[in-house]
Amino acid sequence: MATVAEIAEDIFRINVEIPGSPVSYSFFVIRDEQPTLVETGFAATFGDTVEAVRQIVDPTTLRHVVIPHLEGDESGALNRFLQAAPGAEAVVSPIGMLTHPDYAIRPPRPVEDGSTLELGRHRLRFLTTPYVHQWDSMLAFDETTRTLFSSDLFIEGGSGPALADGDLTDAMLGLYTATGFFPSRAHLDLALDKIEALRPATLACHHGSVKGDRVDAYIRAMRELEVACVDWNPLEMMAEPA
Repeated sequence: MATVAEIAEDIFRINVEIPGSPVSYSFFVIRDEQPTLVETGFAATFGDTVEAVRQIVDPTTLRHVVIPHLEGDESGALNRFLQAAPGAEAVVSPIGMLTHPDYAIRPPRPVEDGSTLELGRHRLRFLTTPYVHQWDSMLAFDETTRTLFSSDLFIEGGSGPALADGDLTDAMLGLYTATGFFPSRAHLDLALDKIEALRPATLACHHGSVKGDRVDAYIRAMRELEVACVDWNPLEMMAEPA
């Protein structure tokens, strides 16, 4: 079942826990003149997640679906949401344009690094962050609330509360050390440079709790992370959605 929590003004976290998975899965709804999703969750969990969206906005009124990168838990339900919302468009990175036109039922909208999208009261700024952790990765930053939609950055395993309670640095670093999520130190540092310059107040990550304090400490911890290739089986990290 999907749960809903407001994590900043008119920004809502929808979270799904899948039995057997060591991580939970979140995506976000921005309630505004142009209602927007950031990430979609799996296609297989669409029935639950669209009902959660309905608690916040009418799904048919969605205008934008921001896709940080092509991956089942980030974009699997894209076409289901595009079918539900005839006026919605996918928003992807320039690298994402190499793949998303073949997957989306309508042409996606590419956004350049540093470009912005006005939603009404909220304004999103986009950061291209290749290989963090997929080659087409990008992040979105809400300039109004200083919320960074950090995708697979600043994540940890388990379920936990919607908003972090206490210091989750060890859990965050432990997950990255075990899995080797990031193939390139240089690309990770470039992403952290872009993030640090924005001075986010909230880290709205895809797995685990949203982090609304100690943001500078989490960024420092990521800079100290030893990036290495790890021989791991991703099926051990992700259960098949029921």
